[in-house]
Amino acid sequence: MSVHSKTKGDLIRELEELKDKVSYFEEKAHKCKECEANLKETETRFMLMADSAPVFIWMSEADGKRNYFNKVWLDYTGRTIEEESGNNWIKNIHPEDREKFEEIYNKHVELKEAYKVEYRLRRKDGIYRWILETGTPRHCMNNEFNGFIGSAVGITERKEAEDRLHYIAHHDMLTGLPNRMLFFDRLNNFIEQAKRYNYMLALLFLDLNRFKAVNDLYGHHIGDMLLKETALRLNDCIRKSDTLARMGGDEFNIILSRIAGKKDPRSVALKIIESLTKPFLIEGYECSVGTSIGISIYPLNASEATMLIKKADEAMYKAKEKKTSSFEFCTV
Repeated sequence: MSVHSKTKGDLIRELEELKDKVSYFEEKAHKCKECEANLKETETRFMLMADSAPVFIWMSEADGKRNYFNKVWLDYTGRTIEEESGNNWIKNIHPEDREKFEEIYNKHVELKEAYKVEYRLRRKDGIYRWILETGTPRHCMNNEFNGFIGSAVGITERKEAEDRLHYIAHHDMLTGLPNRMLFFDRLNNFIEQAKRYNYMLALLFLDLNRFKAVNDLYGHHIGDMLLKETALRLNDCIRKSDTLARMGGDEFNIILSRIAGKKDPRSVALKIIESLTKPFLIEGYECSVGTSIGISIYPLNASEATMLIKKADEAMYKAKEKKTSSFEFCTV
């Protein structure tokens, strides 16, 4: 129908329809503007809350690359959002933790699943501190995966407390040497390695001579100082690959982790005797002790830890019968 053939009524109806459509689109545009304004207001509120939160907060895109870090994070690293964005921030993870973190993070980005991971993050002063990070998937209104939102809290004090408890459980508090528990763990590990690679190891069981006399004459304080000095001298007689432990009282054990034959433990025993027969000068007191050493060899004398220690202990008592600093090999 041409414009000329339309009646006045037709034109009025079309005009009204056009007005209705214009009103409809104006209303939609107004609602869009309201939604956009609400969205901006929501984002502003989120940024304010995130920046005032006492924890690290970050967000990532669907590919896992991060595009937002809150003020706490940026103050900690001393870098801008631009410098941290993408995967640049990962450079601040401790090298020893980075590979494990990336493995866990990439796996959960792929699976779109929540995760928790601990790692050390470098501060702007170069110091690394432990944090516990939690990541949670984000989804759009149509339930499409849109990335992660995450937070992290400092756990350095907790980790240090755990490390301290572990140290106390495995070390002698007077000398700082491995204690009986750690010694047995290491001895069993050394024996397993010796079995696997078919080599020998030696166990030296040491007992100080005349230590009780020093304690009785000068008191426990001087005795404790003598034990600490003894530990230092013994450490100077062995390799870094060997293990020196205080078993209690004035007894020390040494694991020579890999030996060619009896000549190796004999050489170490002679060096120890020479070192410990020299007088100790402690707080003005000259203390003379000495040592008796029993030696057992894996696998010649025993093939498991308890028996290896028993054989070395028996050999030590034979050496003690000589009433002077000396060593004895296990003969059984």
